[in-house]
Amino acid sequence: MKEDMNLLREIERYLEGEMSGQEKAVFDELRKNNPQINRQVEEQQFFMQQLQHFGQRQSLQAKMNKIHEQLDMPTLRKQAQEATLTAKRISIRRRTITNLAAAACIALVTSLSTIAVLQNAAKNKSTAQYEDVRRVLNNIQRSQNALINDINNKNKAPVNPGTYGGTGFAVSGNGYIVTNYHVVSGADSVYVQNNKGEAFKAVSVFEDISSDLAVLKIADSSFKSQPLPYALKPQSVKLGEEVFTMGFPRDEIVYGKGYISAKTGFNGDTTAYQVSIPVNPGNSGAPLLDNAGDVVGIVTGKQTTSDGIAFAVKSAHLKRLLDEMPKEKGVKKEWGHKSHLEGLNRVDQIKKLEDFVYMVKVYN
Repeated sequence: MKEDMNLLREIERYLEGEMSGQEKAVFDELRKNNPQINRQVEEQQFFMQQLQHFGQRQSLQAKMNKIHEQLDMPTLRKQAQEATLTAKRISIRRRTITNLAAAACIALVTSLSTIAVLQNAAKNKSTAQYEDVRRVLNNIQRSQNALINDINNKNKAPVNPGTYGGTGFAVSGNGYIVTNYHVVSGADSVYVQNNKGEAFKAVSVFEDISSDLAVLKIADSSFKSQPLPYALKPQSVKLGEEVFTMGFPRDEIVYGKGYISAKTGFNGDTTAYQVSIPVNPGNSGAPLLDNAGDVVGIVTGKQTTSDGIAFAVKSAHLKRLLDEMPKEKGVKKEWGHKSHLEGLNRVDQIKKLEDFVYMVKVYN
């Protein structure tokens, strides 16, 4: 028994590193030569390791207990609950924001769709109520070579009547004529014809799509200048004031009489008048004159839902456009003088006006 205790103490000294180098060498040799002692050494080593691990666990437990004693657990539980509630609120808020964003997108798309439908309906309604009064002359398309040959024949319009027709009137004595933009839009060739049947090649030199006006220049050396007998009236015409017009709804000039029925045009357009006057296809671009013979407007179209309702751009707007034209265009500003038609009866006024009102023929 005593020997076993001595051997156990020697094994402990060996494992704990308390032996000297010489003692350790002798004990290693003993383990090598004696398997039983070697097994005891291994068992003791395993036992000591288990004791060490147990001690470490006990120490860790003691430290944890000490930390728990120092902690305020109610406060920690409260903080944990608050953190959980905050996380839930953030999650709910994110879902709410996502749902609101989706709803906003749907509302935006719905609103835009509604606006588009309403605008399209308004456009269709406007199209149904307003109609330009250019005249369809012919649906036959002419070749470019035929048009060139026609252009080379002075004082002669093409044999073909043309595609569209309208009316224009002189705004200067040197060959500048005003008509509607929709009359000459997309034209390959334009001719103007006076009451004597003389035709002159014309070209568009200035266009204002917003007011539906175009200025043509007679490009023919045979054209002779003559002073204008009328003026452009810049002042507004009074409601109910009598007016008249001259245009080409057919192959001869036609006179029409009426009055200013509203001081604004279609859909409240402040640059135009509403006029109670008979107009027909071919009257587009015709002058609207007052009793003194001054030009107060240019006929542009009519209302399809009511007979005898027409619209005309105000001459004050035309005057502004003419003033804006480049100087190199060569327009003689003759519209500031006093009308030479004032005091004449209507028959004499018409007789003088006929030479300055033209049929406009368009070839596409």
